[in-house]
Amino acid sequence: MTFITEAPSTVRALQQTLPEWPAFEAFYQETLYREVYRENWLLAKLGAFLLRRGGKKIRPLLLLYTAKACGQITEKTFVAGTLVELLHNATLVHDDVVDDSDYRRGFFSLRALWGNRIAVLFGDWLLARGLLIALRYQVPELLHYTAQAVEALSEGELLQLKRMREANLSLESYFTVIEKKTAALFEAACAMGAWTSGASADRLLTAQAIGRAIGIAFQIRDDLLDWSESTLTGKPTDTDRTQKRFTLPLLWAAQRLSPTERRALFRAPFREAQRRLHEMGAFAYAEERLREYTQQAQTLAASLPHHHTVPLTQLLHLLAYRSQ
Repeated sequence: MTFITEAPSTVRALQQTLPEWPAFEAFYQETLYREVYRENWLLAKLGAFLLRRGGKKIRPLLLLYTAKACGQITEKTFVAGTLVELLHNATLVHDDVVDDSDYRRGFFSLRALWGNRIAVLFGDWLLARGLLIALRYQVPELLHYTAQAVEALSEGELLQLKRMREANLSLESYFTVIEKKTAALFEAACAMGAWTSGASADRLLTAQAIGRAIGIAFQIRDDLLDWSESTLTGKPTDTDRTQKRFTLPLLWAAQRLSPTERRALFRAPFREAQRRLHEMGAFAYAEERLREYTQQAQTLAASLPHHHTVPLTQLLHLLAYRSQ
């Protein structure tokens, strides 16, 4: 099967192609107002700070697209989309603590302004609110997917802290880490979307496989963006290497170097290291893996019964080839 390779539309444009998106946004904002912003003053202030910029909401969009490609979007789909977005934001708060990051989405992170202890506790609280929302709307089945995602995310973070700095890290271990750390939430989003549409057990497995594949592609793209020019991406570059964390291009290259050459690669100026990886073919290798996982996700998406009702393959392409 041949897929489009030209630059796709923006996430916002893809949201606008979905007739149910305005209703979801209204549901999401009302839920935030009722469940997050109207708590005690500190929780309301923290929630407003964290969620003030809104984010792209790519995981809820993927969830809604999957639901419609499998059947139809329901109120349960809106609940699931809200839950997965709150879970995603909770993980961002925790990630910033783990990574000692003072910036998020171009501004100060929550931990930078309020400290690690408040950040960790607020992330936990936000996750709990998401779980309570599922119970409030009497869809406890969503807790199963959430628990699986949180378990995988936590295990992935632990594995990353232990393995991603090791010189003998294997490619197999790398993919194990990102499947848990990044892909798990995409997998949960697709599974929840399929379940809320009334999909069969076989369709649920297909939806999970779509989420897993595009989640891995998403992380590989993130690794490649770490080596791009910041003026093009709008994001800091070379953060993983400077913190001695392996991205896919760096890991692939490091396995082909002697210990002395590897140390030199980590210490080299950004442009010199970038040039070295390019000459070795590290970026080409990562880009090929990116294409493989993206096409795998698109092939599976094209097998869903109502995939023609939403540009799902285009959304998958956009997630894998985003510029920031």
